[in-house]
Amino acid sequence: MTETLPTLVVIGYNRPRSLSRLLRSLSKAEYPQGNVRLVISLDKSDTLEPAEVARAFDWPHGEKIVLARETRMGLRAHVLSCGDMTEQYGDVIVLEDDLFVSPYFYRYACESLRYYAEDDSVAGISLYSHQFNQTANLPFTPVDNGNADVYFMQLAASWGQAWSQRQWRGFRQWLEAHGTDISDVDGIPGDIRSWPESSWLKLHNAYIISHGLYFVYPYRSLTTNFGDPGQHFHIASSRFQVPIQQQPMDYGFARLADSLAVYDAFCELAPASIKRLNGRLADLDFTVNLYGCKPCERGLQLTRTEHRGVHNFSLSMKPMELSVLHDIEGEGIALIDTAQLASAPRARRTEYDLYRFFYKFPSFQVIAFGVMERLQMLLKSVRAG
Repeated sequence: MTETLPTLVVIGYNRPRSLSRLLRSLSKAEYPQGNVRLVISLDKSDTLEPAEVARAFDWPHGEKIVLARETRMGLRAHVLSCGDMTEQYGDVIVLEDDLFVSPYFYRYACESLRYYAEDDSVAGISLYSHQFNQTANLPFTPVDNGNADVYFMQLAASWGQAWSQRQWRGFRQWLEAHGTDISDVDGIPGDIRSWPESSWLKLHNAYIISHGLYFVYPYRSLTTNFGDPGQHFHIASSRFQVPIQQQPMDYGFARLADSLAVYDAFCELAPASIKRLNGRLADLDFTVNLYGCKPCERGLQLTRTEHRGVHNFSLSMKPMELSVLHDIEGEGIALIDTAQLASAPRARRTEYDLYRFFYKFPSFQVIAFGVMERLQMLLKSVRAG
């Protein structure tokens, strides 16, 4: 019996150049023998160019289907309809048109889908590897996970992702029962909660957070994001560009229960992971809040502060968690009672030290340019609204 291969689903709207760039990267990727089905799904727009690009694209690896929608669906309904293709095709790999793929993305997707096919803790596979914490507006680097080439995050992926029929069906059943009002779901970062109603991703995040599920993320990204202007971007940005895998490799996977690199929706390492390596914290209950974005009301938290706590660590190793994992005593990080932290005066040098920790100090020209870019983005956003 021939193995059914994951179906590629490309999502487009009104960006023919972006679509053409993604399709060219797909044409240069490696695929196994068999029918690698390609579905190009285009929402209705004011231009016929995306459909012309899709129909002219040569796909020698299997069946090609172009779906040119006759009425405007909107981003959320469009993506949901593409995920629903799992009912017809089984495993799908979904790519929006402002992405670019590594030549080895399909192999990674196939192997990871196969490895986690029966893992109830996994809600999907990401092809993109984060280097930035959007909630904190700061860089993000996952800790080492041994021989595994993947880590786990309680964040749903949208910049290249794969779902099995079982994984997608779980989300759709929850959405049908729960609806789109996620105000009752705790643990969602504020920036995600404030995303517009057109966002399907915040609903998927609410689902995995409420069910304690995770996405599998690669250390070496298999996709990158061009940040082309579109429904949620008003000005082109290279902010989410990341290096992509350029050479073939044998992938190593790990189960969630055996992994050290396990992160929540705030990009914070799980307390259980920290306790595994730092025995002094093993018997304590605490919240990890190193980026300082969680609304902690009570109890112990591990956070950035100059104040003395139950234990104090040096803000020196990168990523930040390593100073705690290796018990490097010093200043900058404390395991501290939230009540004590709330009543203590804020140290004025903390944010400056954090900036110097993550970045080199910028020149005046860089600061001025950044301010101008932010103003341009704000003006374009206002005009678009």
